[in-house]
Parts: sequence; structure tokens; C-alpha cells
Amino acid sequence: MSVKNLRDFSTLVRWFQEAYDAESMDQRWMKLSQDVQQFWVNKILVSDSAPIPDADCDNVIRILDRNGKGNSKDTEAVARAMIPQGAWQRLLNEFHSNQALGQLVYSLLIEKDVRQKAALIDELYVFNSDQKNYLTGKSGNAINAFLSAYDPNGNLSIISLNDRRTIIDFLGLSLPFDWDSASIGTKITVSNRLIMDAARHFGLAGSARTVSRFFYFEPVKALWKGEHTVKTATGEVSVTVPTESDEEEATEDPDSIRESMQIQAILARIGTEMGFTIWLPKSDRSRVLKVWQAQPGELLDELPLGYDPTTIATIEQIDVLWLRRRSIVRAFEVEHTTSIYSGLLRMADLVAMQPNLNIKLHIVAPVERREKVMKEIKRPVFSLLEGRALSEICTYLSFDSMREVNELKHLSRMSDEIIEDYEETAGDVA
Repeated sequence: MSVKNLRDFSTLVRWFQEAYDAESMDQRWMKLSQDVQQFWVNKILVSDSAPIPDADCDNVIRILDRNGKGNSKDTEAVARAMIPQGAWQRLLNEFHSNQALGQLVYSLLIEKDVRQKAALIDELYVFNSDQKNYLTGKSGNAINAFLSAYDPNGNLSIISLNDRRTIIDFLGLSLPFDWDSASIGTKITVSNRLIMDAARHFGLAGSARTVSRFFYFEPVKALWKGEHTVKTATGEVSVTVPTESDEEEATEDPDSIRESMQIQAILARIGTEMGFTIWLPKSDRSRVLKVWQAQPGELLDELPLGYDPTTIATIEQIDVLWLRRRSIVRAFEVEHTTSIYSGLLRMADLVAMQPNLNIKLHIVAPVERREKVMKEIKRPVFSLLEGRALSEICTYLSFDSMREVNELKHLSRMSDEIIEDYEETAGDVA
């Protein structure tokens, strides 16, 4: 789909302007960007060996990431960057301790020339290529988050390059380069300019932040994301119009299977540290137990539940269960293949058979599969379950966030509610 009708687009712009106080929000962002700029000068670029205090890092992370610790619905943040809190803290401290890296990132933040900025981004990706610090992912999330936080007037807070490409196609814009072969720096800088120029052409003046919020304005997002809302007898249902095959070929990649088993092992370990007993499907046990060494009494041989045989058979197939005495507290489905649908079906079957069951449900998948998970959770069939839509009771957790939890000290003293600091619901806006 592309935008051809200037009149229709102008109507969307008018609706957005009536709902969004651009002048007031730009003033808020001017202050936030000043805080970020001062952090770079006063904390990152100073020559000392002391680590940056977590509290100082957290103040900036709240601006960079909607999921940042301490954010609420009333606070402003660039976007949901899908980077764990601890990873952000380590990254900011790495900028401080590794001055070559910190200076390179800072140079691209302050660079005004588009071509030079693109070259610096490409240089950074080469410089950081061997590191596992979330900085130089192919989606561009981290770099775009830093750019937008440092200068929200000139840099879009549409941080995902996938979203930018979809918007460009939706607007019917011509790319001056081949997207698949272009460098990451070219994609970031040119897509920023193309979308900003197109917004002005369609009558939307203002900062890059204002333009970004326009494209995530629900009536607009529903168009380029392919999402629509329809009314049912029980309320509104979000319907996704597929733009690609919903069910990708589910060929098993040995590497991804191995990773999923490691995540099952991590979830089992976290659960036992917090005092839960664990259930694993019997077909998975031999492989998971190569990673997680269960102690006597930690792994259940039979589920101590009083449900009917059909419900029990469904529950037994869920990838990881945390139980306290005879009650399931949390259930986790870990992505095993490119298809997410089968895990969600097990969750939906469970809710359909036991609508009053009070279990917290989670889909665990790689961060690059986050959008796919959200789309699947919001399928209409899952919105029509008796009493509750699956999107209201099943959340998304990334593989990386569970690794982050696994590294926390003193897990045995923590509540399982720590999981809720890392989860996302399908209703969250990017």
C-alpha cells in the first residue's frame, strides 16, 4: 500500500495535530536532549577510571528506552529499544572506559553533514564488529536511539530500520540506493531524510520527534503496519492484514534449537533459585539437562494437578513451568523454530479449557522476532477466548532479557515479579 491521495493524508495530519501538542512536547524534548548531551560531556568523555554510577546511567536510559527502569506512561522516551537495563548500563560505561569507542560514537552524534555521519556510523560498525554489546545490531535500534535522544529535532525516533523501510514503501517513496546492499550508515541517514522530507511534503511540519509520533499515531500506524481494529460482540479486536506469509517455513535450524534449549535451562535455573519446582516436557529433558543440572526434587516427574486428562496433556507440552506446591505460577513457551504459532496455540488451548486459570503466560523469543510475536498474539482467534484475550494475559520476553535475569546476583532473595520488569505486552506501542 502507498499513499497517493494528498487530501486523505492531510486529514490524518489534522487529526494528529489536534491530538498531539507538538510545541509543548518539543520543549520537553529540548530539556531531555540537554540532559543527554551533558551526560556525554560530564560523565562519558571525562578522563577518569571510576565507573559511572548506575543512578546516573538510569537517568539517561529512561530517555533512550521506553522500557528503562523508572519510566511510566507519563514519562517521555525515544522508543522501545529492546535492550536490557543492565546492558545499557554496561554500554554507557564501556563508552567511558574505552575512549576510542566513546569518542567515535560522540563524533557521529554531533556530526551535521549527512554523508560524513553515514561514514562514521559505518566506521563504528566495523570498530565494534566483534563485540556483543547491543550497539551495532542490523536493525539500528541502539544507534538510532542515541541519535534521537541527542538531537530529537533532527533525528527520527523511528529507531527500527524495518519500520523505516515499511514507512518508505507505504509512502511510495523512491530509494536512491539498493536497500539490501547499502551500508547501515546509508540506511540510517538517508531513511531519516526521506521520511522527514515526505512528511513536510504532506503538510506535517515540525521536529523529527513530531514526525515520528505521527507515524505511530494509531490511525496512521494502522495503515502502514497493516493493523486494523474491528468491533465484535465482546469489544474491539486488532486484526493484522498480512504483508508476507504469516507462517514461515518452519525448518529446524540446529543452532536455533540449541539456543532454545539453553533458554529453557536458564528459565529452569532462575525458577529453582527463586524456590519453584520445575516442569519440562519429557521430550526436551535429556537435552535441557545437559545444560541445567537439576538437584533432587527440583524437576517434577509428574504434574501434581487435578485437571482433566485433556488439560493435563496440554499443560505437559508447555516448555517450562514454575510451580509452587500444587499450583502453576508461570508458564513459558520458548521459540523453537521460525514459527511462533504452535506455542501460542498451546497457551490459547489452556486458557480456553480453563478460563479461570490464574497463570502468568510468557512467550520467550529472540529480540529480532519481537514484532512477529506481537502480531501473532494479537491474531483475532486469540482475541475471542472466553473472558480474556490472549494479548491481555500473555507477554513477550526476549532471550537476552532472560540471560540478563540469569546474571542477577541474589536471585534466591528475589520475587518472581522481577520477570515483569522485562516483559512486554502486545498492547505496548513502539
